Amino acid sequence: MKKLRNFTLVDQDDPVTEKKGLVLDFATFAFISWVFVFIFSIYSLSFFHLSEIIKPVIEEEGFLSGLLSSNDFQKKLFLFSLLFEVVFFPLAAWVYVKFWRVIISFFASLFDKQVEAEGLDEVVNTSLVGNFFLVIPILGKLFKSISQIFYIFLGLKHNLKFTTIQSFIVVISPLIFVGMFIIFMAMYIMLIVNLY
Repeated sequence: MKKLRNFTLVDQDDPVTEKKGLVLDFATFAFISWVFVFIFSIYSLSFFHLSEIIKPVIEEEGFLSGLLSSNDFQKKLFLFSLLFEVVFFPLAAWVYVKFWRVIISFFASLFDKQVEAEGLDEVVNTSLVGNFFLVIPILGKLFKSISQIFYIFLGLKHNLKFTTIQSFIVVISPLIFVGMFIIFMAMYIMLIVNLY
C-alpha cells in the first residue's frame, strides 16, 4: 500500500520537510544581550542620578556622610566605565566567546574528546543568555556571572558529552590559571628580591 500511494506523510523521511532546530549564531546572541546591557546602563545611570539628588539631603543631616562621599574622579570613572561597557559590549562578548572556545578546545584535546565546531559554538554562544539577569537592579551582575558559568557547565555536560568532573574542571580552569599566574609572579618577585 505504501508503494501504491501518490502522496507522502509530512513527517515521513522527506529531506525537504525534515525539521531542523533553530540555531542562533553569535551575532543574534550578542545583539539580544546588548539590549539587556542597555537596560542595565539605563537604571545604573538612574540610580547614579538619584544618589546625586539625595546626597545633599543626607549630608545635611549628617547621616552616612562618610559612606556617600565620592570625588569627581570616581564619578567620572563610573560614567566612563559604564559608557565603555555599553559601547564595546560586542567586542567584549566576542573576546568572551573566543576565550571560552580556546579553553574548551584545550580541555577537549586533553580529555581526548571529539568536539565539533558547531557544538562548541552552541555551548559558548548560549552562555550569553546569562545577560538576561542584568535586568535585576542590584544583584544582576552577580546572577549573570553565575548563570553564564552554569550554562557552560550544562552545555559541556549535555551537548559535548563531558563528564561532570571534566565539566567542573573546565569551568574552574580560569581560576586555576589565574592562581598559577599569581603564584608564578610572586615567586619571580621573591627571586628578584633575594638576588639583591
